[in-house]
Amino acid sequence: MVISILLEWENAILSELDRTKCLLKEIFFQTQNRSEEFELLVLHNSKQVEKEFILSFINEILRENLLVSSLPIAVVNVDDAHYFQLKNRGVELAKGEKIIFFDSDIIPQEGWFEAILEASHQHPKAIISGCSYIDNSDLTGKAFALSWFFPLPPSDTTLNEVSLIFSNNYLAPRDLMLSNPYPKMEEGVTRGADTLLWQRLKEKGVKLLTHNGARASHPAPNGIQHIFKRGLAEGRDDYMRFFEEGFKVKNPMLRFFKVYLYRCRKVIKSSLINGKRVGLKGLEIPGAIGLMLFYYQLYLIGALTTKFLPSLAKSSWRI
Repeated sequence: MVISILLEWENAILSELDRTKCLLKEIFFQTQNRSEEFELLVLHNSKQVEKEFILSFINEILRENLLVSSLPIAVVNVDDAHYFQLKNRGVELAKGEKIIFFDSDIIPQEGWFEAILEASHQHPKAIISGCSYIDNSDLTGKAFALSWFFPLPPSDTTLNEVSLIFSNNYLAPRDLMLSNPYPKMEEGVTRGADTLLWQRLKEKGVKLLTHNGARASHPAPNGIQHIFKRGLAEGRDDYMRFFEEGFKVKNPMLRFFKVYLYRCRKVIKSSLINGKRVGLKGLEIPGAIGLMLFYYQLYLIGALTTKFLPSLAKSSWRI
């Protein structure tokens, strides 16, 4: 069986390349002794990063780790494309029967490929995701791990049916994704196409599974500038989702405000109750709560700007 590994390069620009380096090392290490045939497709926008840089970066990893890889690698430019558009184009170009999607800032942990491919053998028509959690190696990571939309690391290794998955680490049949690409979003919206897609696929009877034994580390926003842009963009995108088919409500701002209040309550509750699970010390609790409450004020501002100054919101905060 041929399996295509699809890697978008946009998140590598937003985060630190050290994470991309770790991701590529895991891909090389975890695929080298398997019986399946793999190919690696790297999709990028040449206005953000040049092909030559990506190829040099990959070759440097191979040299540093004394790796001799037989993995076919193709780096493909997609003009003016961003996150979901890069993934859609990768599906069109892929040769594999199955496709593994990775964001370029995710780090699959040891055993990820084994767990996901075994689950795919048992459920060949399903979409199977690894379990994403936030890297909690510093205070910012601890704060976001506790209060953002990612779950805390699970204590089990079970395979569970879910209603949605994250697009940063999963496997899917190519023909399924080819006939069901990520949908085009409203002008200016940068996230949320996957939420719409998963709902549509569930309505068609497609199973979405998450494997708690296939864990993958995701970064918190990288620095204050990224926190500002991410918070504002997340508020804009979440508010705009309530205008999409399948998510429409009579009063989008009222519905959004309820979500905002829920998340603010979660910041305080989760920081106090679950802090030990991510190594949050007592003296760090006020800082973690303060950071995330600040983040959700940006989230609220993003939604309010979208309601009252839609043209400004749509032209800003691309992430």
